[in-house]
Amino acid sequence: MKRILLVVLTVMLGLSHASAQKSSLAYLNQQCPQLTQMFREELKNCHAHYVFAVDVSLSMCRYEETVRPALEAFVNALPMGDRVTIIPFAHDAISNKMGYDVTIDAQTKNSMVQMLGTLYPNGAERRDRQYFDTDIYKAQQAVAKSCQMNQQYDVNIIVFISDLLHCPLDNIDRQFNRSEMTDMHTLMKAAYNDKSESMVFTLELPQSGKPAGYVFPQLQELYEDWGVKVEQQRVPKNSEALINQWFDQQKDRIMFMKLQSIIIRENKANPIVVKTETNIDGKVTAHIEWKATKLYPVIKLDSTYILNSDFYFKANKDYVNYSEAGELNMDIPLGRIKHNDIGFHKMADTLHFDVLLPVEYQNEIDKLLEGRPGALANTTEYREGLVFTFFLPLWLTLTLIVLLILYIIGVFKAIGRNNKLCFKGTVSVYDSEGNQIDDTKRIPQQKTNAVILFGYNGTGGAKVDDANWQFEIRKQNGNPFLVFSKPKFAWKCTKGYCALGKSRQGFMSYDSPTMIRLKCGTGVSEITHGVKVQLTK
Repeated sequence: MKRILLVVLTVMLGLSHASAQKSSLAYLNQQCPQLTQMFREELKNCHAHYVFAVDVSLSMCRYEETVRPALEAFVNALPMGDRVTIIPFAHDAISNKMGYDVTIDAQTKNSMVQMLGTLYPNGAERRDRQYFDTDIYKAQQAVAKSCQMNQQYDVNIIVFISDLLHCPLDNIDRQFNRSEMTDMHTLMKAAYNDKSESMVFTLELPQSGKPAGYVFPQLQELYEDWGVKVEQQRVPKNSEALINQWFDQQKDRIMFMKLQSIIIRENKANPIVVKTETNIDGKVTAHIEWKATKLYPVIKLDSTYILNSDFYFKANKDYVNYSEAGELNMDIPLGRIKHNDIGFHKMADTLHFDVLLPVEYQNEIDKLLEGRPGALANTTEYREGLVFTFFLPLWLTLTLIVLLILYIIGVFKAIGRNNKLCFKGTVSVYDSEGNQIDDTKRIPQQKTNAVILFGYNGTGGAKVDDANWQFEIRKQNGNPFLVFSKPKFAWKCTKGYCALGKSRQGFMSYDSPTMIRLKCGTGVSEITHGVKVQLTK
């Protein structure tokens, strides 16, 4: 539970009637009208723990008639549910006067008033050695232990009624030694954990002939180590009446701190969890977890930016001024970090991601939080590493580069294939009955740009007797930019006719023999030959 710890090294003794609560509420309505109205019920149930450490040493007994009636009035004015602890001390925290630790109700108020009647030593007791000296160190130990046992309260008000003179031995005033300071620091760590918010007021009753508040600077240092603000107020000699006036100024502050404790609790009830990731392409994604509270019903994503002049942030327009009410648990693509130039760039800078909890009473919250951390997560993150800037993401860019390299390699391979693949193979000639009429001729490998003639006046050993027909074979290179396009070998009839109305031209196949039927003339009786060409690689 969040707490505000009000440590008052003083006398807080002027609350003498219940109307003080009403006037304090009026003060809150003046200072924070919207939040006071919003959390009115919580204020009624916000209880405080009051610890009074009362110096009852022989030198302080002179103030009994001032302190005891004021304490009685104070207890009678407390609301039901508050808790009161009274620790009388002198040379030690007086053991036989302990036990004033009760929760206020109708019965305990009466019993507490009766206990206050025996707070100070009577005539016989005053001769006891334990009342001669004042040990502030032991009193502080008892106070810290009491707070440690009552950490469930939202507000803790600790009141030291003393001249703050540390005289543990033979009435010799001295400051705390190192061992005492270390021990008190350890006790405070257990009593006032890091969830506590603290404030110190000092009001010192004077002693004639002695410096007031001799150990105050050390106590101030001790509390300020825990972030406790310290204020000091001294009561001049013979001016004890100023105590009531001083407390009249503080009672509003107590109610203000009760509201403050409520707002701190609400402010931290459901903090925003923000985790951002940035990939090599500079793409920034934020995972946000948040639940609405009574104090903050809406969340808003305001802006994302980077201060380095070489880099800039291009926001995702869908999430500029994006707001959500109730609950948010999602991954949000905020945009991309980019560089002014294309390529890989080393980044070492801070990314700012603004998340807002917009409310119309923000000025009241600021007044109550007084600079304390809000519910917003840490939305500033340091980024270090390479960022790739291009109009395409890195993976797609690399894929295209690899494909381009493979394509270029394919083009060179196609050019090489065009230059290497040339005509060679066998030719067989058949009559119209399908009988081979000539030996199979092997055509040796030709130049890549050679033209082979078959039939009449054939070349390269491709002459066919009794043939007045002729056809040629030419190599057609594949388009190297169409990397899977292979060279083709086209034949074309240059003399005579193709039989049975066949086309006078076509292509050779490497996969199977190509049969071409030709005749010497147009008549039916003209000699018909079948030429089978088998290409080999």
